[in-house]
Amino acid sequence: MKSIWSILATAIVANGNVALANPIVDDLQDLTGGVVPVVQYKYLDPFSGEDILTSVSEVEYVVKVKNQTGDPLIADSLILVVEGVREITGKDILPRVGIGGSDGMTKDGKPFFRIPSSKKELPPYGESEPVTIRVINPDFLRFFPPNVRVHGIRRSSEKAVKDLIESLVQKGLLSPEEAMRALESPSSSSP
Repeated sequence: MKSIWSILATAIVANGNVALANPIVDDLQDLTGGVVPVVQYKYLDPFSGEDILTSVSEVEYVVKVKNQTGDPLIADSLILVVEGVREITGKDILPRVGIGGSDGMTKDGKPFFRIPSSKKELPPYGESEPVTIRVINPDFLRFFPPNVRVHGIRRSSEKAVKDLIESLVQKGLLSPEEAMRALESPSSSSP
């Protein structure tokens, strides 16, 4: 039942009617297909001809996300999850390296970073502010830049929210009274 309520809460938040104080990171939708993370070395000259592999004790990466969807995204909900760090053999070495400066861990133990924003939304085809990911490499392993995924909430149209609520009512997961309350806008309800 919790997952249905989190879906409903996400849909209502996306419509702008209700604001959640702190959405749970693990419940946020993976947006990586339409929201593209761009990972770059922080101190690498792109014209130096240096290899993309590294074997130093610490490397910093700057990550920006590009919203390639036609929908705006709720800026405060956007996070980067470090899914893995691959060495040259293809083996994931995330447990052997440290990730510095993260904002927390997912329930799977993967570090995440909140994407800073001075605006309420990341518009369609817009680019986020940068996030710095620091990889601490005590064993001097040679590895590729980290694999990151973007999680967050799309601001969906009112019609999409109504369709979702109607579907939940038809399946018997939501009563018609609860559906009416969920669709009420804050301005039309009494204090």
